Amino acid sequence: MKKYSKLTTAAMLGAMIVGAASGCGKADLIIWTGFGASYTKAVQKLVDTYAEQSGLSIDHQGQGSYDKLQTNMNNSVATMSYPNIANGYPDHFAGYIRSGIMCSLDKYIAEYNQEHNVDLINDFYPQYMTENQSLLYDKQGKAYTMGLPFNKSTEVMGYNATFVAYAKSVDPTIKIPETWDEWNVEGPKMLAVMKNLYGKRLFAKGEKASDNLTDWEICESSVEEVPGKNLVMDCKDVNEAQFKLLCWDSTDNMFITIVRQWGGVYTTYTQQDSVTVKHGYAEFNSGENKAKTIEALNFFKKLNEDHIFGLPTEFDDSYSSSAFKANKCMFTICSSGGLSYNIASDPVMRFRLAPIPYKDAEHKYVISQGTNLGLFKQGDEETKKKAFDAMVAFTTGELQSQFSVDTGYYPASKSATNNAKYQALINQSDDELNETQLAYKESAILNENYYMSDEAGWIKFVDPGFVGSSTIRSEVKTIMAIVFAGEKTPEQILNESYSRLPDLTR
Repeated sequence: MKKYSKLTTAAMLGAMIVGAASGCGKADLIIWTGFGASYTKAVQKLVDTYAEQSGLSIDHQGQGSYDKLQTNMNNSVATMSYPNIANGYPDHFAGYIRSGIMCSLDKYIAEYNQEHNVDLINDFYPQYMTENQSLLYDKQGKAYTMGLPFNKSTEVMGYNATFVAYAKSVDPTIKIPETWDEWNVEGPKMLAVMKNLYGKRLFAKGEKASDNLTDWEICESSVEEVPGKNLVMDCKDVNEAQFKLLCWDSTDNMFITIVRQWGGVYTTYTQQDSVTVKHGYAEFNSGENKAKTIEALNFFKKLNEDHIFGLPTEFDDSYSSSAFKANKCMFTICSSGGLSYNIASDPVMRFRLAPIPYKDAEHKYVISQGTNLGLFKQGDEETKKKAFDAMVAFTTGELQSQFSVDTGYYPASKSATNNAKYQALINQSDDELNETQLAYKESAILNENYYMSDEAGWIKFVDPGFVGSSTIRSEVKTIMAIVFAGEKTPEQILNESYSRLPDLTR
C-alpha cells in the first residue's frame, strides 16, 4: 500500500514540484482548496483519512483564500498545471468552463451508480445541486452536472442571549423579532434597556454563558467583583453613539437577500449553448426591480438612523463578529459556517441562534452559500476516475459528516446527515458540549426545522453563476454603506453602480 506523506514546509513543497517535473515523486492526486487556516486543517483531516483508506498519495494544497485560489487556477490554464480537484463557487466554475479545463461529471456518476447500485445525485439535497446543474447545457438543453456540493452553509441570526434574558426581565413584552417590521417595534424597546448598560457592567447569579441567570445587578465599570454574582456582560467600552442593535456580517449577502425579500431580481442570465454560459446581467436597478430595491434600501437606512441596524464598517471592521463579542451589537446575521468567530475564548454571554428576519411570509428568502468540488482535465481516464471517487468520498457519508461536525458546515448529502457522527452531535446533551459545539448543534437543528422544512416556507436561494457575477457581487458590497452615509439618494447610488457595470447591464 502506498503511504501518504503530507508536505509541511516550503522546501518540501519545492522538492515535490521539482520531482513532479522530472517524472518522479508526483502525488496520485492533487487538490486545491481556498479555505483559511482553520478549515484547511479540517480538509486535511479528510484527505489524510481517505489517503489511508484508498492507498493513494494525495497532495492537498490550501491556497489561503478563494480569491487566491481563483487567481491561481486562472494562471494555471496556460501551463496546464491546474489540480485534479478544486473547490469553488459557481461563478468561479463558469470561468473554468469557459477556459475548457473542467470535466462534466455525468459519465462518472453513471459509472459510479452502476458500480455501487445507487443513485448518487439523489443523495445530495436538491437545493445544493441546482447551482451545479445550471452552468453548462448540451444542444438539447439538458444540464450537465459540473460539481458536487462540499461545504454548505447559509445565514443565521446569532444573538447575545444574556442580553435578551436581561432585557426581558426589564420589559417582559420584548421578543426576538421574526420579521423586519417587528424590528421597528422590538428594536426601540431593547435600545431603551441598553441606555442603562452603556459604560457599565452587568452581574447576575448563575453560571456564565447560562440560560438560567437571575438577580441582575448593574455596576460601574470600575467594579470588578460582586459577592455571590458573576460578571455576565461587560459594556464598559460601549457607548450609545456607536452602538447598533443588529449588524449584518456580509454586506454583499445583505444586499442580495433584501432585493429578493422585497420581491426584486438581483441577476439573470441568458440561455446557454453547448460551450459555455453566454451572458449574465445585473437586474436590481432595471425595470420594476428598481423601485423594489430602492424601497428596501430606504427601509434599512431608517433602521440605521434609529441605531437598530448597522454594518461592520461602522466599527472599522470587515465583519461584525468583533463588535458582537465586545457587546457593541447584540444581534449579528452571520454565516452558519463561521459561528465560531462569534464566540470568545472565555465566553461570558450565551450565544444563541434564530432564523434571519424576513419581510413577509411570501418572501422568506435566505441565501445558500458554500463551495462545490470540481473535476479538472488533468491526467488519464484512470486518474480522473480516482479523483471522482475521492470527490464522492469527501461529499457523502462519514467523511462529509466528520467535516460538518468539525466546522459547523451543513452536510451536503443525506448520507452525511444520517451518519452516526453527525447524529451524535445533534443528539448529544448540551452539558457535554462546549460553546462552539453548542452553536453547531443549534445551527444544525435550526437548518432542519426551518430552512429545510417545507412547512416553514423558507426558500434557500442561490443566484446563477456566470462570468462576471463575481464582479457584480463586488460592486453591490459597497452599496449599503454609501446609502447609510446619506450623501446621495439610493437612486443615484444604484445608477452609479450600473455605470460601473457596462458589460453586465442592459
